[in-house]
Amino acid sequence: MEHADEGQVLALNVPPDLGVAARAAVSLHIQRLVFAYRPRSVRLHAARPATDASLSILARVHRLCEALGIPLTVTAHPWNPGMAKAGTGHENAGVGTEGRAAA
Repeated sequence: MEHADEGQVLALNVPPDLGVAARAAVSLHIQRLVFAYRPRSVRLHAARPATDASLSILARVHRLCEALGIPLTVTAHPWNPGMAKAGTGHENAGVGTEGRAAA
């Protein structure tokens, strides 16, 4: 899983090959990021087609953001970490993802 701190927005990328085994680890990682960054909004990039694991992540992030009063935007646009401010918060947590250019 990748993330980028885009000022007031925490952008998250859920990899297309996210499996059930990684779901809990990714959910916990996202929760830690939200608590650490305290963003004004969260943008979740979800790959298509959605898997059961990625839909579970979406539901968990939705509940977390709703509980904290943080707006959540979900997009199927390809992940483009270059859209983020240079040098802020890029990370690969080892779940496996591939970067793609924005459409």
